[in-house]
Amino acid sequence: MIQLTAIQLITLLAVFNGLIFSLLILDKKENKVANRFLALLIVSMCFSFTPYVLENMVWYKYRWLVWLPLSLSYWIGPSFYFYVKALTQEFKFQKKHLWYFSPIILNFVHSTYHFFYQEGNPFPYFHKFTELLESLAIIIIFIFTLLSYRLLVRYAAKLYNQYSNVEKITLSWLKNLAVVVMSAFAMVAAYLIISGSFLGKKNLDYWNTYKFICIVVYILMLQWLVIKGYKQAPTAPLFINVSNEPEIKETSSVIVQLQKIIVEKHLYRNPELTLADLSKSVGLSERTISAAINNELNKNFYRFINEYRVEEVKAKLRDPKFDHMKILSIALDSGFNSKASFNRIFKSYVGQTPLQFKSSKS
Repeated sequence: MIQLTAIQLITLLAVFNGLIFSLLILDKKENKVANRFLALLIVSMCFSFTPYVLENMVWYKYRWLVWLPLSLSYWIGPSFYFYVKALTQEFKFQKKHLWYFSPIILNFVHSTYHFFYQEGNPFPYFHKFTELLESLAIIIIFIFTLLSYRLLVRYAAKLYNQYSNVEKITLSWLKNLAVVVMSAFAMVAAYLIISGSFLGKKNLDYWNTYKFICIVVYILMLQWLVIKGYKQAPTAPLFINVSNEPEIKETSSVIVQLQKIIVEKHLYRNPELTLADLSKSVGLSERTISAAINNELNKNFYRFINEYRVEEVKAKLRDPKFDHMKILSIALDSGFNSKASFNRIFKSYVGQTPLQFKSSKS
């Protein structure tokens, strides 16, 4: 019979859930290229779980299953990196990118050694070397996740310079996950280094607890990735047209022109207003508008437009003519596209919630 601990059973269910969702993610129409790498990432994380699930099975007739070369930990880092890259850039996978995945062979040296020698260990030094090769995947994961985090930071900076509403495309969840991934694998690396050097019988219970915590964090990361990745909306193309128009040094005149047309045409009331839209309305290049907003006002496009929305909401909340309207209705009419983003933006700009501001009006 097979005996599994509670954590192994939970791990097995997490793996099963991940594999099912990887198929569902591949079937999604949005973010097709990115989702291929997301599915590969999830599968790689799931298969990297399998040695732990199998290692304590009391079904000794099939003990050799533990040493099958199933782990794909060397693919976790590159898969995460290319998933982020495909979400944040115009990206096409090429043959030259295959070398990122080539170190997978290092995953199999250790398991292949044990597959042939089972419980025996005729070459102890070679065995330690193969264990080291397998553990080096943690460094690869950390490096690729760090590179992914840098891509996400740059994406966010460009995003706020081109879109006035970024709620569904900000990828903040992925940036937070990258931080958790780096922290988690730093924990695992610390465990491997310290336990390999100092683990003794007296400390066995302590390190088993530490191992348990690492596995729980890994499971939570996998489920976070599965749910958020499946729900991820199509991301936005980030591109500023570079025209032959010379750069305007007198940016103050550009700002005056922008402010005039934005107020006259109430452009900010369009919840999907982008830098490209504003460029068409004003007749200036995106590059010129972006430079003027950044340099003259020291703001990004996102803040520039949302300030108009906030000011209109404030004016209407002060005006008795709008007392019959709900605050959310006023917000939506002013260009906000959701209650959550409105409340967050309003409080960050005003220092009060919309209700507090309305209650304190004179």
